[in-house]
Amino acid sequence: MTGGGNYTVRRTLTYPEHPNSQIVFETEVTAASETEWSTRIAISGTYDGPTDVVGTKDYRLEWTTDGKALSEKGSATLELSSGGSVRSVWTSVIVPAKPNFERFASGGEVADVTFSPFKIDGNKMTYDWQGTARAATAGH
Repeated sequence: MTGGGNYTVRRTLTYPEHPNSQIVFETEVTAASETEWSTRIAISGTYDGPTDVVGTKDYRLEWTTDGKALSEKGSATLELSSGGSVRSVWTSVIVPAKPNFERFASGGEVADVTFSPFKIDGNKMTYDWQGTARAATAGH
């Protein structure tokens, strides 16, 4: 999936320590270029876990494709200001308007990502991230 284009994403996020929590993100992404995206997100569901999230670690994604859509499985540990943590796991289906998976690894890809601490100012959150994607291997 390279260049500009439109994508729809449906992500279902759960928290193993909080089994009554499930959040669904319905997202439309318009990519004007490789570096400029516009995103619209509708969020629904329930969350009964802690609300003092300040960072994330152990962020991992696994992607596979059927040639039309990208399936994503992910997990991360959310760090809390209290010193504790909450595990999050999700599944996503990413559907580009014009699929182009020609250069995608046939066995899927795995990405490990690191994030800077979150900076929260009122209703604005910023962070930096860096990640590496590679072809999946038998044991990941």
